[in-house]
Amino acid sequence: MELDGTIVQCSKGAYYETVWLPFVSFKSIRLGTRRFQKCPVHQRWELARMVTEDEWSEEIVAEAAAHRDSNII
Repeated sequence: MELDGTIVQCSKGAYYETVWLPFVSFKSIRLGTRRFQKCPVHQRWELARMVTEDEWSEEIVAEAAAHRDSNII
């Protein structure tokens, strides 16, 4: 099964792709609309929020594609 990545932004401002499924998480702690998980850009645990499609720009999509999180949910 192939899972599509979701673009998220960490609390330091970096964008990356991760698997973001409602009510499911094995590598993060859910905190309402945000998650506490390891940022692949900064290599540290940070709050992350999902970036909605209306916020996407070419730069955001390119940065996120360059930094993918592991495929573990």
